[in-house]
Amino acid sequence: MPNGLEVIVVENHSVPLATVEVVVRAGAMIQEPADQGVPHLYEHMLFRGYRGPQNQSFRRIAGELNAAFNGTTSDETVSYYMILPSANVGGAVEALADLVRRPRFVKDELLRERFVVLGELQRRASEPSFSLSRSVDERLWGDGFVRKNTIGDQTAVLTVTPEHLDEIFHRYYVPNNAALIVTGDVSAPAVFGMAHDAFDGWARRDDPFAAHPVAPMPPLAASRAVVVTGDVSDVTIEIAWQGPRVRKQAGATYAADVLSDLLDDDRSAFRHRLVDSGLFQSLTIGYRTLANTGPIILRGVTTPERLPGALTGLQAELRLMTDTAYFSAPDLEIAKKRRAVTTVLRLEQGLGLAQAVGDLWSVAGLDYHLGYVDNLSARSLDDVRRFVGDYLVDKPFVIGALTSEKDAQRVSVTLAQYLAFVNEK
Repeated sequence: MPNGLEVIVVENHSVPLATVEVVVRAGAMIQEPADQGVPHLYEHMLFRGYRGPQNQSFRRIAGELNAAFNGTTSDETVSYYMILPSANVGGAVEALADLVRRPRFVKDELLRERFVVLGELQRRASEPSFSLSRSVDERLWGDGFVRKNTIGDQTAVLTVTPEHLDEIFHRYYVPNNAALIVTGDVSAPAVFGMAHDAFDGWARRDDPFAAHPVAPMPPLAASRAVVVTGDVSDVTIEIAWQGPRVRKQAGATYAADVLSDLLDDDRSAFRHRLVDSGLFQSLTIGYRTLANTGPIILRGVTTPERLPGALTGLQAELRLMTDTAYFSAPDLEIAKKRRAVTTVLRLEQGLGLAQAVGDLWSVAGLDYHLGYVDNLSARSLDDVRRFVGDYLVDKPFVIGALTSEKDAQRVSVTLAQYLAFVNEK
């Protein structure tokens, strides 16, 4: 649109449903140390403070449209969406336009909503798997963790003011930093008309990131280990490396996705030697596509007794991946076809498709989404091996373990030995 708002429509007429979503480039990446979690609270407050044309709440508006609704805040994206009968899409576009364009931050409502967010934080903190991932993230990102800490911390959530929320609105909630995404049983020309009617009066403003650029993530200087205890019987291992930045190293992000498909294939030699052998009960690896450095995460489950052998075997596999014989050309073609089919099948999804498009639009741009399958297909075995060498082998990492209190000392010793073993190489 002339004001900079991007409107993306994906038609699918299989069922009379649609998803309408507004996405804003914001999230944890805009945080400072004193306001960790505030973008997440802001998302809550848009719904809490909304008042419709007849002073209705957003819940009331959604009910009249027979819609389910919610919002999400991630590292680099904040989204607001509604899922509803396609006949009511126009009402959803209008409601979401009002939601993001005309926020209402009332002190008493902020007081109530901050405790809702604190409740979420406390529930997450009580989950052992969350504690493991957070502990790994804190060490992986160092001083940059504040720009990855989506859920936030209690102090920031308790002390934020309506004035600060208003500052976020005026800085980041501008049409040239947002997109409207509509998927499902809709007509693209009709949606473009709805978008014009609902959003045309939203005035373009300066690019928020020109005056407030996101600082790059500090590099990880050395490998580190952490042990987290919980009410568990097995050992969950999480290993994280700093990966590529999609706007700077797009080619590496495609190679990362191909690698994860190669390794997660149930028929792969990697899984045969590490999972089918019994060293790990389960094992997955994946890269999260982000503009501000995405993590590469390997997660596995084993036992305290098998942990030393599992880690030794894993290290051997990682080193072998740079060898020309580790992956075969047929393996590569199968992996690329599987990812391409998965990507096409997303067109049959409702909310999942809208969110996938919105996330990629926010972190990488629409062209990345449109060219994804073709660029994935262009990856070679040399690209995959280069990725392993550039980001995994002999690169610093953080390894975390979730285990029981009684096994914590033994697991801690094993991790220290693993770090010494890796560093010797």
